[in-house]
Amino acid sequence: VCSMSMSDPPTKKLKSSPSMPKSIKVYYYDFPFWRAEVLRAGLYLQGIEFENVSDKDTLAEMKQNRKLNPFGAFPILEVDGKVLSSQTQACATYIGKLGGKLYPSNDDIMAQAKCDEVMNGCTEVTVTIASTFGLSDEEAKKTRTEMMEPDSGRLFRHLQGLDTISSQDGSGFACGKEHGLTVADLCVWRLVMWLSGGFLDHVQADCIQKNFANLQRICDHVESNKDVVEYKKKFRNHE
Repeated sequence: VCSMSMSDPPTKKLKSSPSMPKSIKVYYYDFPFWRAEVLRAGLYLQGIEFENVSDKDTLAEMKQNRKLNPFGAFPILEVDGKVLSSQTQACATYIGKLGGKLYPSNDDIMAQAKCDEVMNGCTEVTVTIASTFGLSDEEAKKTRTEMMEPDSGRLFRHLQGLDTISSQDGSGFACGKEHGLTVADLCVWRLVMWLSGGFLDHVQADCIQKNFANLQRICDHVESNKDVVEYKKKFRNHE
């Protein structure tokens, strides 16, 4: 039996570029929600071919397949037949590392943690809003209004936290100018567009612009990116 003593040096893992898959599929509805857009846009911006699966019959079938979709939710990322199921951070991190252009380098693990932190912050905001789904219009109005109270609102607090941890150097990049555009920026971009686009009743469309300068700055930065403009023409021409 072989074992490593505390004095033995750890085995170093070899650094190598990931091989490009033969097939990548993104399963999500035909709606530009941030959880899916970070995957679709992330692949497109890095020049990685993928199949965008959005037809309702396929998604309905996939939703019932507990082997391929154990959480019963979307988006789903399928890579050469292997599935990453509806866990946005894992899927986005994979895509960022695969193309090597949208995730901080391996020699800066703090920046990688920052990227993950921002993506997780977007999830916190989304989960808070989702807690109001299914309420009557009157209840939703009351609850969402209370959530956006600056002093005590849970949603305001989560957005404030996300704003604080994002683009701390004021560059308009979520992880800082040094790291440029990342999957975290794409998450913030579409989250802000969702909150500001009139998709949610009783959430003021200018709530981000008025209160959260870093989030708005990131959104504007991504929105004006020429490659993102091309992506929107190709995939989001109905906006």
